Amino acid sequence: MESPTNLHAGKVINSRYRLITPLGSGTLAQVYLADDIRVRKQTIVKVFDEPFRSGNDVQDDFQISLQDLARTSHPNLINILDWGSGEISYIVTEFLAGGDLRAMLQQDSSLSVAQITFIMMEILKGTSYLHERGKVHGGLKPENVIFSLNGDLKLSDTGIGSVSAKYFSSELFTEGPYVSPELSQGGLLSPAADVYAIAAIFKELIHTKLPESKNTGEAQEIDSELLEELEAVFASALSAKASERPTASALLKITSEVNIKNAKPALLPVQNSLNLNFLEAFDDKPEAIAVGDKSNFKARLKRATLYLKSHLSRWLWLLVMAILIAGAAFLINSGNADEEIRVQTVPEVAGLQASELIDQFDDYWVLEEALTREDGTRNGEILRTIPTAGMELAEGEILTYFVSLGPELRNIPLGFAGLTIDEAESMLLEARLRLGEISQVPNEKIAIGLVIGPATSSTELPTGSEVDIQISSGPELRTIPNALIGRPYESVETAIVLEGLQAKRTEVFHPTIRPGIVIRLEPTSGSELLRDGVVEIFVSQGPETME
Repeated sequence: MESPTNLHAGKVINSRYRLITPLGSGTLAQVYLADDIRVRKQTIVKVFDEPFRSGNDVQDDFQISLQDLARTSHPNLINILDWGSGEISYIVTEFLAGGDLRAMLQQDSSLSVAQITFIMMEILKGTSYLHERGKVHGGLKPENVIFSLNGDLKLSDTGIGSVSAKYFSSELFTEGPYVSPELSQGGLLSPAADVYAIAAIFKELIHTKLPESKNTGEAQEIDSELLEELEAVFASALSAKASERPTASALLKITSEVNIKNAKPALLPVQNSLNLNFLEAFDDKPEAIAVGDKSNFKARLKRATLYLKSHLSRWLWLLVMAILIAGAAFLINSGNADEEIRVQTVPEVAGLQASELIDQFDDYWVLEEALTREDGTRNGEILRTIPTAGMELAEGEILTYFVSLGPELRNIPLGFAGLTIDEAESMLLEARLRLGEISQVPNEKIAIGLVIGPATSSTELPTGSEVDIQISSGPELRTIPNALIGRPYESVETAIVLEGLQAKRTEVFHPTIRPGIVIRLEPTSGSELLRDGVVEIFVSQGPETME
C-alpha cells in the first residue's frame, strides 16, 4: 500500500508544479518539494486531500482567506506564491533550504544566549506584524520556523491554522507543548495563543541547546545574567490565563532591550534541508492534475453573477445577462473551430520600465502587472516575467511581469530610548538600515546626549534607508515669569514652582514696602534656568525698627 506521505509524488498540479518528493505530512495536508516548471524554481507545495472537498462554498471561503494571507508581506514570513482548489486543493510557498528549527534542535551543536535571543526576536517580529494586522498565525512550533542557508528566519504556515479552524474540530490543535491551555479546552484561536507557543519554543531552546553552559557553569557571568532576564521575560507568556500574557509587540520590545547587552551572535548552524538519499523515485510520466476545472469555473461565474445582480437595476441586469449568454454561446461555438496559434518568444525585459513593455506587446499578449519588493532593485523597473525570457508564449496568453516597488521594507527597531548613538546605530545596522541625521530635542526624562527615538512616525522603511534620530538636550529651560515684583510672596512662590523651579525666600527690611510683599528676584524675571533651578525671592519685612 502506498504511503500517505508519498501519495502524490510525481504528479503535476495545474500543469505547473511537479511534486518531486514528500517532506512531511500532518493532519490536514502533505508537504512536497516541487519544481515550478514555468520558472524552473524549487518551491514547497502543501496538498490538502479531503478537507476542502466539502463543496464550493468551503473552497471559495478557503481561497478568499488565502488571498488575504497572500497580501501579508514581511521579511520574517514565508511568501505564499500560489494556490488553487479542485481535484486537489493546494498552496505554493517559497522554498528555504536551511531546514527548520526542529532539525536545529536535534543537532549536537549548542546555541549561545545571543543566538537564541536572535531566533526569538525574529519569530516575534513576524508574529507582531501579523497581530498588528488582525491576523493570528495559529500553528507556531519548531517545524514552522524555517531558515535559509545564510541564516535568515521565516515563519511558515502563516494563518493556515486560523483558516483551517473554521472547518475542523479544535482537537486538531490540542497536541504538543505549544498549544495554549484555552485551545486545549476547545477555545478559539487568538494572538495570546501565538504568544504562548513562542514562549514554549523559547523554553525548549534553552533546555535543549544550552545544556553544558547552564549545568556546568562554563557560561560567562554576563550570559548567565542575560539568560535569567530572558527567562523572566518569557515566563509571563506561559501564563495559563490568556489575559495575563504580554502581547507579541510588548515581548519583542522587552527582548530587544535585553538584546542590547548581548554580544553579536555567531551565524546559526543551519544545514541543507535536502537529503538526497530521501528523494524517492516516481513515474517518469507524471500524472497531470487539472486545477480550476468546470466546477470551479461555475463557482466563480456564480459569484460574479450574484455580485452583478446585487449591484444592477432589474432592466440593466436583464441586459447584462443577455450579453453574457450571447458571449458564452459565441465562445463555445468558436472553441470548436480550428484556428492558427501564433507563438512568440518572451523577450528579456528585466531593467525596463513597464511602459516600454506595454507599448510593444500590449496588443499581442495579455499583460498582468505584479508588484513586489526586492533588495538591490529600483522603483519602477521590471524584474522578471512569467513565463521567463526565452520561453515561447502564444498570442493572447497571459504574460505576468513583476515591477519593483524598490528594496524590501525593514521594521524600524524598538527600544531606542536611553541608548547611546553607537548602540542605536548598531541596532539599525542589524535591521539593515542606516543612521541618518541626529537632532537635539529637549526631554524631561532622558539624560543629555542619549537617544530619545526615531524622528519619524513610520514603522518600516526600505532596506538601506537612513533613519533620523533624536537625542536629548536635557530638560527644556524654564523662564522666570514677569510681573512678580510687588505681589505677595505666596502667589510669587506658586508661579515659580509651577514653572518647574525652586523658590528660596530671603527677608529684608524696606522702609516703604509692607511686610510679605516681593521686592526683587535673583535671577530677574525673563531669565532662563534649568529645571529645578533656584530663584531667590526677596521679601519685605517692612521698615527696620529702632531699639
